[in-house]
Amino acid sequence: MSDVSPTVPQLNPVDVFCALGSEVRWKIIEMLADGKALTASEVAAVLGRDFDGVSKQLRTMRECGVLASRAGEDRRHTRYYLPEEFRREPGALDFGVCWVPLAAVRPPVVKD
Repeated sequence: MSDVSPTVPQLNPVDVFCALGSEVRWKIIEMLADGKALTASEVAAVLGRDFDGVSKQLRTMRECGVLASRAGEDRRHTRYYLPEEFRREPGALDFGVCWVPLAAVRPPVVKD
């Protein structure tokens, strides 16, 4: 992608793909794709996972530049979110090094 928008931060491709290369992290990305900010406790409750494991996944994605965070009173209240510059187009994420249509990642579930 040579036409990377100047508003999208330049991320390391290896870090981005590493951060996104986990089923748990994809679920977190889907939860945050609409721009809401959630704590590790909130994410853990939705995923049915322990706080420490989810907190580690969120920190990994933040350190790779995929997520951002706002500090809370303590680490349990830190809110993680997908920065707006990655969410400029509904239904897709643009990390500069890759553009990901969310529908392609997880097709909608059709119930009978």
